[in-house]
Amino acid sequence: MPNLLGQIVRRFSLRESLVFVFFLLLAGLIWYGHAMNSVRSASLPVKITYRGIPDDILFSDTLPDVIYIEVRDAGRRLKAYGHSLELSPDLSSQIKGDNGNVVVPADLLRNGITTILQGTTKLQTVTPEQISGSYYRQQSKKVPVHLQATATPATQYQLLGAPEIQPDRVMIYGKQEQLDTIAFVNTEQLIVADIKDTVEATVSLAVPAGVRVTEKDIQVTYTAEQFTEKELLLPIKTHHVPSGTHLRLFPSEVAVYLRVGVEHFNEIREQDIEVYCDYPQAPADKLTLKVRCDNPFVTCTRCNPASVEFLIEK
Repeated sequence: MPNLLGQIVRRFSLRESLVFVFFLLLAGLIWYGHAMNSVRSASLPVKITYRGIPDDILFSDTLPDVIYIEVRDAGRRLKAYGHSLELSPDLSSQIKGDNGNVVVPADLLRNGITTILQGTTKLQTVTPEQISGSYYRQQSKKVPVHLQATATPATQYQLLGAPEIQPDRVMIYGKQEQLDTIAFVNTEQLIVADIKDTVEATVSLAVPAGVRVTEKDIQVTYTAEQFTEKELLLPIKTHHVPSGTHLRLFPSEVAVYLRVGVEHFNEIREQDIEVYCDYPQAPADKLTLKVRCDNPFVTCTRCNPASVEFLIEK
């Protein structure tokens, strides 16, 4: 009997709880609907994007990129605005000469904001009421970009030539005495590893303090391809031998090992490769061999042997 009574009490309590929650949700929905239809005030941000400012113009005081407006409308219409309001005043007609002032007056600001509001929304206040600032013209200079990067290909791959940098030169703006000390702009450190194909990366510029650039980032492209080795038996040439003197080498030809991309293996020509040594300028037992290669797809060369004995005949 006590167990049956306890079950009845628990069921009754659960039923009351469910009824309470139902009416609470119903009340919330009614309040929300009333709030969405009732007229009220709200503060909304307006993003400001300025047009017509040349790259070499700098403002002494930063112009605001957000202003705030007080508006009045039905709650559901105010909710629809979110953060989507944006205004783009054109300053091109006010920027003349090397320095001056620009003003977006209160009436122009209010008229511009009114055009982006719904017809039912009433504009109450604008903060700040107007936008103003003084500007001056900076000196400019175009300088090359120096890439600071570490790039490593994947196993059995090689990088194909130097990385492509876009843009490879940028315009910098600042005071003339500072620009005169800058010959180039470095990038931030970039690390790219395990490259197997074409890889594109974005890296920021390390801009010196007090200098401005229009390009904040550059694009870097690396290309890698699989490689193999090719062996050629080539004669050794001599350079800078005095007239009337003959430099005899032992051996007179050597094996040259080339690292070349798989796709360009058959494009290697013997005339693209030169093995040579210079006439000795001081007593020596052997001459070190050097390799010149005009083929851009060859990334590594070595000789066997790396040096040769010689005999000078006059």
